[in-house]
Amino acid sequence: MKTYIVTGATGGIGEATTLQLAKEGHTVLALGRNTEKGTVLEQEGQGNIHFFQVDLAKPPEIQQFFDDTTTDFPTIDGIFNNAGTFGKPVAPERVTDAQQEVFQVNYHAPEQIIQLAVKRLSKGASIVNNSAIVGHVKFPAMLLPYASSKSALITLTKTYAARFHGKYRFNAICPGPVDTALSHSLYGGKDKFDLAMKHHLRGNAAQPAEIAEVVCFLLSDKASYINGQSLVVDGGYTLT
Repeated sequence: MKTYIVTGATGGIGEATTLQLAKEGHTVLALGRNTEKGTVLEQEGQGNIHFFQVDLAKPPEIQQFFDDTTTDFPTIDGIFNNAGTFGKPVAPERVTDAQQEVFQVNYHAPEQIIQLAVKRLSKGASIVNNSAIVGHVKFPAMLLPYASSKSALITLTKTYAARFHGKYRFNAICPGPVDTALSHSLYGGKDKFDLAMKHHLRGNAAQPAEIAEVVCFLLSDKASYINGQSLVVDGGYTLT
């Protein structure tokens, strides 16, 4: 059994992935901000999930997490950099410094996590970064900071894959719309989200567990020949 780090683990894709990995018998170091949800997650993991309260918008807290876990978890077999934020939708010509947190959470935090984890990664370790179709094949005008940060994350993924080829694997997933609270907020509520998803090629958005299955595959040895890729997981959404 292996040891994985999952960020944004208390909701959506991160939660689904954490629970799936735990179900498979792996140890999961689950990072999130909500202690209450983290406690529930630990209980559901039946001893395989260890929650750590970490705010990815604060680099010192990321550093502290790695310092605190070195002894108990000296080896990391994989990472799912999942946590992300849309920030406040705004026209590109009106983007301000207030959008810096979007880049911190979506790009700089995964970058810092990978840098700190490298010395503890086992041979063949797999890192999966959660990018998006936004910033990869779609570029909505009101989400420039989000799209830019996700695009940068793909570049980070491919750069690390080239740097450590043969030693570790780095891949990115680019999900289409997923039925999560974060997505609902972007659309102005679940009802509006569900209405918009009726125009999806298959008639509805993905459930978090559907994306989690892909992540768990990429983290596993079954995906040993997949490296440096940005995999679109959108149910055909970008075909229309």
